[in-house]
Amino acid sequence: MTTAYRRSAKVVTDSEDDQSDSRQRRDLHITSKHAANDENKGKVAAASFGPYHTIPIHTITKPSVLSKEAPPENYSGFIRLGMLVLGAGNIRLVIENWIKYGLLIRLPHSDISMQDYGWFGLAWLSIPFSLVVSFVVEYTMAKVATQSRNAKPDHLKKLANVEKVVNLTHLGHLVFLLTFSSYIVYNHVHHPLGKIGSAVLVLCLVTFLKLTSYCLVNGELRERYIRGECDEFYDPAAAYPDNIKLTNLLYFFCAPTLCYQPSYPRTPAFRLTFFLKRVSELVVCLVMMHVLAEQYAKPTLANSLQALDERNLLVIVERVLKLSTSAVVIWLLLFYALFHAYLNALSEVLRFGDRTFYLAWWNSGNLATYWRLWNRPVYLFFKRHVYLPSVQRGLPPSLGQLLVFFASALLHEFMVGIPTHSINGFAFWGMLGQIPLIALTKFLEKWRGKGGALGNTIFWIAFCVIGQPTIALMYYHQWTITHKHLQSK
Repeated sequence: MTTAYRRSAKVVTDSEDDQSDSRQRRDLHITSKHAANDENKGKVAAASFGPYHTIPIHTITKPSVLSKEAPPENYSGFIRLGMLVLGAGNIRLVIENWIKYGLLIRLPHSDISMQDYGWFGLAWLSIPFSLVVSFVVEYTMAKVATQSRNAKPDHLKKLANVEKVVNLTHLGHLVFLLTFSSYIVYNHVHHPLGKIGSAVLVLCLVTFLKLTSYCLVNGELRERYIRGECDEFYDPAAAYPDNIKLTNLLYFFCAPTLCYQPSYPRTPAFRLTFFLKRVSELVVCLVMMHVLAEQYAKPTLANSLQALDERNLLVIVERVLKLSTSAVVIWLLLFYALFHAYLNALSEVLRFGDRTFYLAWWNSGNLATYWRLWNRPVYLFFKRHVYLPSVQRGLPPSLGQLLVFFASALLHEFMVGIPTHSINGFAFWGMLGQIPLIALTKFLEKWRGKGGALGNTIFWIAFCVIGQPTIALMYYHQWTITHKHLQSK
């Protein structure tokens, strides 16, 4: 008796790819149409099973999953494994640090003398001094501009000479703002970065940039007002000279921007819940930064001094890589605390509307993109008041970019070298040294396409893994040489 065999309705294999490939399912599964034909012909009397061993398994050409030719795959399992390995490694470092050093964390500011606080207060006085001078000068010139509108050419010539005096006055008090605070910090404030010296310099530098924008914008608005031109950009209620008010200046001084405008976009209402969330995030970030700096970064820096004195390159490389672990985390916490938590909380209090303090810099394929995205207030200040005016006056765009980078390098040296009492140019040349890397990463981005991983990897290695820890190590070494009597503390 002849027995007709029916192929099984589904072949189950160990490969998930077999189940997802429609072409292979077509080859391995009998269709309902064929089954109906068999029944109509009467060839099959009952359900039975046929020869499993002859079913074709390899029916189409397919690359290996990890091959370049393979379709995109989900690697979340590897990412999860990497996070677990990273977490296990960090836990081991925590245990090792505890066994070796014990608890090193002290209360914030407990190691700062009262004398440093006194010098901090004296240096801070230069800030309200510059604010008062800026406002008095601009208020006086607003009165003069009101009387000089549509004046005769002879009067306008005299007014041009007055403008020169105004510019010199602004230049004088702004230079005093930076030089006086720098002198105090460099010669009298003992504690270096993160507490007193760098704090007062940050405040003075922010005030310097704000008042520079305030003077430049009002000078241009005054010139247009005298010529009888209307202001098209801002709220008419805040048009020049109605914007020259103390409340307007104080709002700008507190606002999370370095670019002055007579008016800003405002949010409709204050949100208490949003504000409390940002404040709590800020507190948590500051506590974590303090713990990481005291318990992990400081011991690593202290243990690097002998290798730096002996020029032991292998140990220095090991110290830099070890320091990069805590330095990167501290830097990321600083970014979140400052640009997201603090500035958003401040914006909520002031109902400041434009809150693009940063963009997605972490995906930067080249270093130039990173500098445009990660600190938007500073970038927009230099673009508005340095780059665009220089290009409009005939400077080539490439030289305009170099000018901005040069000014940024000077400010980095100012912010790091003066508090550590070590003006040696490490931060300055570290910034300028990124220009070749910018050219390299731009070339790689054009070669590999935007969104490529190669330029982004170079950015992370050059900036976070090597650059920041190396600069921190060099300045700490110079500070300890300057203050040798503190090494025993």
